Amino acid sequence: MKQASENTIGADSTVPYHSKPERIQELRRLLLNSIEKCTPCDCILLSGGVDTSILAEAAFSVYNNKKKNDASDSNDDGNKSSSRLRPMTGAITVLCTDQATDEFYATQIAARTGMVQEIVKITLDSVLEELEFCIKVLETFDPMELRNGIVIARGLSVAKSLGYKTVMTGDGADELFAGYSFLHDMSAERLQAYSDKLTKVMRFSGVRLAQALGMELVQPFLDPELVAFSQQCTREEKINYHDHLKEREWQDRLSGRQLHGKFILREAFENEAFSAWRKKEPIEVGSGTTVLPKLFQESMAPEDLKTEQDKILAEEGIKIRDVEHLKYFKVFKKVFGDDMNQYPEKLQKDGRDPCPGCGFNLTTPDQTFCVICGQWPARVLPPPEEVAKAGNASENIKI
Repeated sequence: MKQASENTIGADSTVPYHSKPERIQELRRLLLNSIEKCTPCDCILLSGGVDTSILAEAAFSVYNNKKKNDASDSNDDGNKSSSRLRPMTGAITVLCTDQATDEFYATQIAARTGMVQEIVKITLDSVLEELEFCIKVLETFDPMELRNGIVIARGLSVAKSLGYKTVMTGDGADELFAGYSFLHDMSAERLQAYSDKLTKVMRFSGVRLAQALGMELVQPFLDPELVAFSQQCTREEKINYHDHLKEREWQDRLSGRQLHGKFILREAFENEAFSAWRKKEPIEVGSGTTVLPKLFQESMAPEDLKTEQDKILAEEGIKIRDVEHLKYFKVFKKVFGDDMNQYPEKLQKDGRDPCPGCGFNLTTPDQTFCVICGQWPARVLPPPEEVAKAGNASENIKI
């Protein structure tokens, strides 16, 4: 099934859009099944966004209903009901500044579910403590990857210190259900092609960070049946307008008609999830790590940065973009050293397919973003829908 329509309901339409009830119920069934397979789990990295709000609150909704059924069965047969394990015990929320937007939502969700919440407030010094670990594990000096990775690493480290061994995350929902704002202006055809590509290449730093800490990460949104369902969603089901109720403005922090990604996912769990219609915010916004570029920038004079940029470009062939990039690169060099022969397999610089920003090899022929230095575009390719057409044409020829 491909896109049935490429139009969202317009912002000025008098008729609000709703996905078909049978589609909503199928999505609920698939995600609840996936959550059940992943629980009981020790804790969740709770940002308070729609993804973790759904996972936490849907899990407890099912748990509470089953507890009621157990009690009812116990009364009917006169036997004491067996105790059920709670789906999760703890919630870890990582914040970098007092302006971080996650705290309000995460605290509400923890209270609603009865989870023991640990709020971790990190400073620039503690960020730098995590940096070396993140760079070593993720093999990168890309600022965006590291800003996100630092938050996840600190959350996992705290979880481990509290004795938790399995941790749930909301990874995958944005990729599967068009949560990113840059997808929202795409036509149905382009969105389908881009989503298909994202599904193939998506990767999450939490997996490697958890493994390095001897922990297990569970990701309910990445269940194969749920991934397959997302690939069959229409553009309307993924991206559409929602009318925010006046009485929920304090909760949604939005008013009037607003465009949302992950539309059908929000619809499916709007009765359980406190953050169902919260505005999508990147992890670095919610946690507050967006302050890092400014803090780093203020720590170095422009002329000193220029001197360092010129020196590294001449000696290493690497284009340093700003002070934050420079700081991460210096830690990268501290971790991996100067002898390229001792570098991990991923960090090869033999000229076969070099990134124009750092010279390290790009890993695949269709890679447009360098996962080592963060260069974008790292190469220019035809749009995903053109690649998809070419692929379909070649398949037809083979048949």
